Amino acid sequence: MPTLFLVVFVNVLGFGLIVPLLPFYVERLGGGPEAVTLIIALYSLLQFVTSPLIGRLSDRYGRRPIMAWTMCGTILGHLLLGIADSLWLVVVSRAVLGITAGNLGVAFAYASDITTHSQRAKAIGTLSAAFGMGFMFGPGIGGLMAGTDLQTANFMLPAFSAAGLALIGLLCILWVLPETLKQEDRDGHRDAAKVSMLEQIQVTLKLESMAILSLVSFLLYAAWSMLLAIFALWANRVLDYGPREIGFLFMYMGMIGTITQLTLIGPLEKRFGEMPVILATVTMMVIGLLLVGAATGLTMTIVATSILAAAHSIFTPMVTSIASKKAPPKERGTVLGIFQGIGGLGRVFGPAFAGFAFAEIGYSSPYFFGAAVMLPCCVLMLMMMRRANVSQ
Repeated sequence: MPTLFLVVFVNVLGFGLIVPLLPFYVERLGGGPEAVTLIIALYSLLQFVTSPLIGRLSDRYGRRPIMAWTMCGTILGHLLLGIADSLWLVVVSRAVLGITAGNLGVAFAYASDITTHSQRAKAIGTLSAAFGMGFMFGPGIGGLMAGTDLQTANFMLPAFSAAGLALIGLLCILWVLPETLKQEDRDGHRDAAKVSMLEQIQVTLKLESMAILSLVSFLLYAAWSMLLAIFALWANRVLDYGPREIGFLFMYMGMIGTITQLTLIGPLEKRFGEMPVILATVTMMVIGLLLVGAATGLTMTIVATSILAAAHSIFTPMVTSIASKKAPPKERGTVLGIFQGIGGLGRVFGPAFAGFAFAEIGYSSPYFFGAAVMLPCCVLMLMMMRRANVSQ
């Protein structure tokens, strides 16, 4: 588990270096807000398409080789971004990174392989904390590398540094990380592999609880991605911040998420149960998005992003834990890949709409739309909890 934690951490740290800079990178090469968010949406679209396939391959050939190959793609994507001198090359680099981004689902499947049902939420929470720590330190470091002046900001150094961090992750996988999937489980998956991916998606969503959780994940990640996709441009226009200050804001959100995951996941699950906690995080998302939409200064922004970061950091491991418990061991990678992919589809529609709303309606409008999107999630979780109580 410590090695897996390190692999996820360095991978997300490299991703985080780019987060506060990509919108300005695109603008420097001639793109507007719509181009920024469409490029972000492209990454998520390809992640949605490839995550089930990558999960399925990990069920058949093992977690370790698939994680290694996808990490190679991550290195290539960051190198392409570092040398990009045109918008099309930025698009290619993000496409490569999106194709290989499904390795996060494999990492969660790896963690599920080495834990029992009772340990799983805590283990996934720990792994999510690695994600949070990478996202915490990455944007701040990337902002420091780029500087404060948009006209002279150094975008090459963060991209090449991200490639170097992905290389460290690859070496950890090759030299230290053992394989967890037993040969009999791989052999068992060969028969399951004859079933088409569409049929496996239908089987995954056949259970009503999985269908509801998938829809809630789709909507929540759509709202969350509206925040992330446009936040750098919003902070620049509304708060008059540059890459360094924006990087520190992203770093703060990552810090809140990491602290929340490391300290609250286990106690909250034990005290209230997974579904009530998920309902609480959905409600917090509504409040946080409304507050950030109304913010005009740093204080309100800090309050709003604190609520949002805490809610998102709790939601992800909780909902992933429930999905992993419903998946048979031989199909766990596939099911989690499909589940992660559905959430990734939310990250496609969220940014694509956010860019249009930002440019055509108003700088804060994406956040109000995001809050509206979260309201059906509250209703769905209440329905799911009521039916669970009736069946007991």
